[in-house]
Amino acid sequence: MNAQIFEKTVSKEREYLNVFQDITKAVSSTLDVNKVLDMIVNKLPEVLNLKAATIRLLDETGEKLKLVASHGLSEKYLNRGPVDTEENIKEALNEKPVAINDVSTDHRIRYGKEAEEEGIKSILTLPIIARGKVIGVIRLLSGWPRNFTTGEIAFASSLAEQCGTAIENARMYERQYREIKYLKAIQNISKAISSTMNVREVLDMIVEMIPGIMNTKAATIRLLDSSGKKLDLVAAYGLSEKYLNRGPVDAEDSISLALVGKPVAIYDTATDSRIDYRDEAKEEGIKSILVVPIVVREKVIGIMRLLTDEHRDFSQDEIDFAAALAEQGGIAIENAQMHEKTKE
Repeated sequence: MNAQIFEKTVSKEREYLNVFQDITKAVSSTLDVNKVLDMIVNKLPEVLNLKAATIRLLDETGEKLKLVASHGLSEKYLNRGPVDTEENIKEALNEKPVAINDVSTDHRIRYGKEAEEEGIKSILTLPIIARGKVIGVIRLLSGWPRNFTTGEIAFASSLAEQCGTAIENARMYERQYREIKYLKAIQNISKAISSTMNVREVLDMIVEMIPGIMNTKAATIRLLDSSGKKLDLVAAYGLSEKYLNRGPVDAEDSISLALVGKPVAIYDTATDSRIDYRDEAKEEGIKSILVVPIVVREKVIGIMRLLTDEHRDFSQDEIDFAAALAEQGGIAIENAQMHEKTKE
């Protein structure tokens, strides 16, 4: 009897090792993080005799969890509502593995009824950590009442660690790739500035380049007129004529702030009071906006706006790059002005 138990234990540990090696190999051989996460949520139910598994990662704000991989669950259950406030998930986000042995009685489960309808009896929630910081959670869901063993928790935790490694590798690569794209864009614009005195050509180049580089829907540039009070549209890309002609924007709080030299990031155009024409933005499909000043000789002469069709919490890198592009626009304008003066 003891021999059988020993053999069963050895067999299970060998299975754990094989899965761990497969995932470790995938992590080290690909930057496709989705491939690794899908492999994990597919392998875990198989080796641990589970009903399902999910992986959720914190969004850019660090407050909301976004589902990025799942296996074994219905769309109805996956879309049951936000899970960020569930106590067991809060505990996991504080770096603690959390085992729920009975979803029907544990107060830490928010959607107990939905879980029962889905056939879920027990849940194990584990933190995903990258560089010492929790970036998400992995959940293991059992179709029968279960006390997760120390060995199962340790094995699942090791795979959660691999999740963190895969995500960090991919993000590092994305940062490096983005920095190269940003540098090339600045170089191309600088080259254009040095080869032409046609300001409109340079400004058009900037707004046409932004969506491809920064994954935005559109971009616009407006410059103050000779009175210094009214903004004129001088370059636009990705927006309808109807939206561009919606009315004056000079009094918009987001623009007023940018005109005193401050970048302004709007996460939700539908609710932010600093945005006028919210209905028009909704109709155009605009969710987030970044506004940066265009400065010449320490004087703000206009603004550049980046508009997205998905909610975006603009990172500091993105804000800095947008500001650098706006600065290039300012250089082009200053060069053209100096050229006009020399002609006189």
